[in-house]
Amino acid sequence: MAGSRVILITGASSGIGQAAALAFARRGERVAAAARRMDCLQALRESARTLPGAILPLAADVTRASDMEEAVRQVVAEWGRLDVLVANAGIGHRGPLVDADWIDLETVLHTNIDGVLHSVRAAIPAIRAGGRGGHILLISSISAAAPAPYAAVYGASKSFVNGLARALRGELRRDHIAVTAMLIGQTRTEFAEHRLGQTGRVAGWLPTMTAERVADRIVWASTRQRRALTLRLIDRAFLLAAALTPGWLDRLQEAVYRPRR
Repeated sequence: MAGSRVILITGASSGIGQAAALAFARRGERVAAAARRMDCLQALRESARTLPGAILPLAADVTRASDMEEAVRQVVAEWGRLDVLVANAGIGHRGPLVDADWIDLETVLHTNIDGVLHSVRAAIPAIRAGGRGGHILLISSISAAAPAPYAAVYGASKSFVNGLARALRGELRRDHIAVTAMLIGQTRTEFAEHRLGQTGRVAGWLPTMTAERVADRIVWASTRQRRALTLRLIDRAFLLAAALTPGWLDRLQEAVYRPRR
């Protein structure tokens, strides 16, 4: 395991982050799993005991810059370097923008925007210091291309993630640090149940992926130089509709995502 990469994953206590931690560990990678729920991270480490890699649980809140700086410090202290960041932590919101509680909207912004910035700003100096290049994978969404009504702030936050990924590629190219935006479609996780505002799945007729499928593609992408990656044909069709028939897509989304009464 001495020659394996060192991976830092945020939001690793459940869903895609948890599945990604296990997927990297199966490949023999060393994984620092960061999240607020330390009990879940400890359980994650126990579930990976028989895998060829290793998991280091780290209690960290991505909305606090100091937490992410300390998490990176612990990773480097434990394994000597950092090679890959998977900025996965995020939260959703559903409901009319003007009726939403401001604290809910702030939580989405602090988590999905500030959290990504804190993670990236803490990780890049450590990756640079390793002198081996590296990779940053930002977990975005297909809704970044066409934010849905009644999910305005969430969609806007993911549009920010896509823009950040594009800008960072130019900043980090000379350091041989790749940046990939992962445009994820509907996935079967706790995300919808933990969403602020209206919880539960909305577009129930759309197929969902497993977190394990998404995790496998994250691992695959971490060894490539892709600018962006969309996982399924149906998600690519959504992005094509957003580009070619935005009016039709707007009407469809309004009908599908209108809040329940």
